[in-house]
Amino acid sequence: MSSLMTSEVTTLASPGDLSDRQREDELCNVARSVSKASSLLGNDLLPCDEGSALDPWGPNFDVLLWTKAFQKLRSDADPNQRPRVSGIAFKNLRISGFSSGSMSQETIGNMPWKLVNSVKAMLGIKQTKIDIIHEAEALVLPGEIVAVLGPPGSGCSTLLKTIAADTYGFSVDKDSIINYHGIRPEQIGREYRGDAVYTAEVDENFPKLTVGDTLYFAALARTPGTIPGGFTKEQYAMHLRDVVMKMFGISHTVNTIVGDNFVRGVSGGERKRVTIAEVALSFAPLQCWDNSTRGLDSANALKFCRALKTQAKYMDLSSLVAIYQASQDAYDVSSSFGNLANLLSD
Repeated sequence: MSSLMTSEVTTLASPGDLSDRQREDELCNVARSVSKASSLLGNDLLPCDEGSALDPWGPNFDVLLWTKAFQKLRSDADPNQRPRVSGIAFKNLRISGFSSGSMSQETIGNMPWKLVNSVKAMLGIKQTKIDIIHEAEALVLPGEIVAVLGPPGSGCSTLLKTIAADTYGFSVDKDSIINYHGIRPEQIGREYRGDAVYTAEVDENFPKLTVGDTLYFAALARTPGTIPGGFTKEQYAMHLRDVVMKMFGISHTVNTIVGDNFVRGVSGGERKRVTIAEVALSFAPLQCWDNSTRGLDSANALKFCRALKTQAKYMDLSSLVAIYQASQDAYDVSSSFGNLANLLSD
């Protein structure tokens, strides 16, 4: 994506009388006239000036300046509907599941036992009940970062799924108290589905799509009703796509397919950053990250923590992060802002 060259357009001509370059120039000037970010930073949200600090394809791009300008645009786009924020409070949280016993390799000798277990499952006969989380409680306010720490098998993933209202496969005790700033858990799962999101440890993408198309679709799917700055949905989604690619260092993969274990595409670390970028484009008020630094080197893991800190500080987005083998720098970045809690270490 090349930067647009600016020129003075004093009158609006008909589309048939303008060349492609003139139409780009006119669009750029219209963007300047409606952009609220111009009065704040002297730049526009769209990268109309070469070398602008808000141009994700330029060498002077500044994430903090862009975040401040974008948040102001979001707030001013519709004064009657501010960007939503969310937190969560839970008490006496008990989560349990059912186990069919130890798994063994299938042989002719244990086939009858497998048949018996299948019949029990079909009849709805409950099997061994296992307590996953017992008597957990926490308070997470908007704009806070919470580290969910615990050894494997302690229930970190289960807790994050519960907060994101994704409770398939286990059950939450009816006496548990969960509140999302006055919103009940069943409302989160039904009416506010995009306000609490869960990012699994395993990456799942369309392998044949390019990175650029994947992120463009993610941004387009979460386009607000009132678009900041008066831009079109396509301009808005394309610009956000470019910003998150720059933010996570994957701009060079824009035309490379994502791939998977069977289709060759970007590297494993780059694929993980594509998944992170998809969730970042949602601007969900409550984000649950399940070991999202898996497959990342220390530099990119640190960049991920800084991104969470930036969105928490300037957008009041809350993040709960299950992180393993974090470097000291990544831990310091997270713990220097918000509420860093250890929920499941016991």
